[in-house]
Amino acid sequence: MKIQHGGALDQAKLLFPHVKLPWIDLSTGINPYNYPISSIDLSLCKRLPLSSEEDQLRQIAANYYGCKNKSYVAIAPGTQLLISLMPFLLKAKEVYVLCPTYGEYFFSWQQAGVNVTKIYDIDHLIEYSQRENAVAILCNPNNPDGRQIISDKLTYIIEKWGKTGNYVILDEAYMDFIDKGLGYLLPKPGLIILRSFGKIFGLAGLRLGFILSSSEIIQKIRFMLGSWSVHGMAIQIAIKALQDDLWIQRTKSQLQIQQSRLDLLLTKASLHIIGGTLLFRLYSHPKARNIWKSLATQGIWVRQFDYNPAWLRFGLLYREEDWQRLEHALI
Repeated sequence: MKIQHGGALDQAKLLFPHVKLPWIDLSTGINPYNYPISSIDLSLCKRLPLSSEEDQLRQIAANYYGCKNKSYVAIAPGTQLLISLMPFLLKAKEVYVLCPTYGEYFFSWQQAGVNVTKIYDIDHLIEYSQRENAVAILCNPNNPDGRQIISDKLTYIIEKWGKTGNYVILDEAYMDFIDKGLGYLLPKPGLIILRSFGKIFGLAGLRLGFILSSSEIIQKIRFMLGSWSVHGMAIQIAIKALQDDLWIQRTKSQLQIQQSRLDLLLTKASLHIIGGTLLFRLYSHPKARNIWKSLATQGIWVRQFDYNPAWLRFGLLYREEDWQRLEHALI
């Protein structure tokens, strides 16, 4: 059974049916500290979202992500859908993906019949900017290794690709606890930025994400998504969360503490730190497969990688009982 990404607990239960303890899912990069939802207005489930509510969220998101103008923002039911729509939006002939990275980019473009080339040296992307009808895809910070690209170099690459009429898809899903990202460059020719709400605010089930780009691209993607593509409840929660600077700063501090604790625990267990973000950590070990299996038999689900069997990715914990289980499982 091939597991393409984190969060596949149904597959974990099939592979390890004898596990009786509640599963601890550390295979994703979702914030364990979810944004508090103190009350739910059930009337939002009884009516369609208003265009004025969507416009309000688009403007708040524009301010939050630094592009300022709501005409540069579209909201969607999760960034995964946006990734799947990119081949039909851009209709490129060639795609160049900076690797290793989030695998769904490969699958989406390959399923659309587009030639996808994996690039392992970011400088090579500059050479390919001269190709006709091409798209470059970069994740910054990257998943799964947390690699960050220097802003000046990234801006230079975006400039080169935009001048030739090509596009750069910049996935900033894990940028929030670092800085505001490159939304302030918009409307930069050829630049498309994807931002995740659910990962950062620990509410992945709301299915909410954002795309930032030129007004022309935003109009096209909004037409493709259609009316009422996002639940009214998700809109109201996001309006509040994106303006809650205190929660964001407090949560960042909590995650920094948990990150340090996880690094200390796993290095004591002889795993080597590769990198990561405040929402996931990547480690290596020559017997990573054995560690993965041992943890899974004890109901702890972490991410392994077909293309690098020495890697394991762990999400962050926050409950003390989960910490105790992980520490005991590593003995």
